[in-house]
Amino acid sequence: MKIPQCDRCYFFSHQLYFVCVVHPEGVNTDHCLDFRPDPETVEESNELWAPEGYSWYGDDLIENRLSRHTTQEQLEILDTHPFFTGTCPNCGHQFETSPPPHSPWHCSRCGFLDEPIL
Repeated sequence: MKIPQCDRCYFFSHQLYFVCVVHPEGVNTDHCLDFRPDPETVEESNELWAPEGYSWYGDDLIENRLSRHTTQEQLEILDTHPFFTGTCPNCGHQFETSPPPHSPWHCSRCGFLDEPIL
C-alpha cells in the first residue's frame, strides 16, 4: 500500500511493482516510521511520476499509443502522418488547419481518412 509520503521519500522506488527498498509491498498504516525526506524532491512539486509507457494528460494517466509500435513503425509515423507533417501522405495536399481533437484527418483532394494517433 502506497501512502502520500512515499512520493517524497528517499527510499521510494518509482517502480510499478514495489513501493520502496524498506517496504517493497508498502505499509499497512497511514504513516511510515522509516520515512526519510528525499533531498532531490520539492515539497510542492506539481510533477507527477508515471510508469514507463504512460503519460499524464491533465488529471488522466493514459497509455502512450506509440509505445505499441516498434521504433521503425514510430519513425514511419513521424515521417508520414499529417499530425507531424501537415500534408496528406497519399497526394501531398497541404492541410491548412488541424482537425479538432479526437477527429479524423480527412483529405478533401484524395479522400485520405485516418484516425488521430494522439
